[in-house]
Amino acid sequence: MSVRDKKLKTVIYDLMNGAYNLDECEIEESKVVEDEFAEGKYCEQLYAQMLAAYERLCNRLHEPSGEDKDVEIIISSLLDIGRYQSMKMFDYGAFFAKKENNQ
Repeated sequence: MSVRDKKLKTVIYDLMNGAYNLDECEIEESKVVEDEFAEGKYCEQLYAQMLAAYERLCNRLHEPSGEDKDVEIIISSLLDIGRYQSMKMFDYGAFFAKKENNQ
């Protein structure tokens, strides 16, 4: 796959986010790309902090379902922003690497 291929970007993003069960499917890029949400990793720690804060907030709001619609929208929107920026960053990296190699 080419670095300009949307499928490659998505595979890398999904690998970084632990979306694949690598015991069930073999993905060549997984030899290089790490799951950033694996136990003890930085993103896993941040995610755990977010979940704990979410639970505390729902308790303060006396939300019996354990979910809050507005907080769900906030989290979902931030995840979408992160995905969008990650894809753009990948494109910029490919662009500047090509530019540097052509100099």
